[in-house]
Amino acid sequence: MESSRIDVVVPAAGVGKRMRLNIPKQYALLSNKTVLEHTVYALLNCPYVGNVIVGVSAEDEYFDSLEISHNPRVIKGKGGKERSDTVRLNLEKVRTEYVMVHDAARPLISQDDLKKLAVLTKDSINGAILACKVSDTLKMVSDGKIIKTVPRENMYRAYTPQMFKTKLLKQALEHADRNHLAITDDASAMEVLGYEVLIVEGDSGNFKLTTPDDLNLAKLMIEKGNNEDV
Repeated sequence: MESSRIDVVVPAAGVGKRMRLNIPKQYALLSNKTVLEHTVYALLNCPYVGNVIVGVSAEDEYFDSLEISHNPRVIKGKGGKERSDTVRLNLEKVRTEYVMVHDAARPLISQDDLKKLAVLTKDSINGAILACKVSDTLKMVSDGKIIKTVPRENMYRAYTPQMFKTKLLKQALEHADRNHLAITDDASAMEVLGYEVLIVEGDSGNFKLTTPDDLNLAKLMIEKGNNEDV
């Protein structure tokens, strides 16, 4: 396995129903590129990143028409029934000791945050994820009524990329698949097997595009960045 760089798996087989678009949200336009293209180019621009493996569904009608599909460092992968299935299936294409997994719908990932994760490989950690401290007050609710306020001191919102030793993540996701465990992110699969995963505080601007408002905000941020570069 190569050790100097880190391959990245980008699950892109979902639809994103909450975006209420007539195309999968990763193919929505942001400025003059799709969400997926912004995401992949951000990863490719990082000197620590090797190949980017994009897992798309068998029914995908869009990926092959994108410029990124012709990039020699971008590998078209398989899509699974669930996000975790897509990641698990595409780990077979990873050729590096560590792997990052990054959401297709997080196009605003910064180079600083990518570096924060990548440099941790020198410490031979099992894994680490980007996360942001929770700033809002959290309420536990049942039947539309507040039960209690949840202390937020040690609460974080999990972001991506999430980075792990490739062989450990493969083991964890295969275990989850065999035991029919619900996996909401890759770190949760590692947690089940008792592997220590570090938290790396990242930029809150690296939010996931889930609703039309998120898409509009991302457009504004990209346009603002483009204007500042002029």
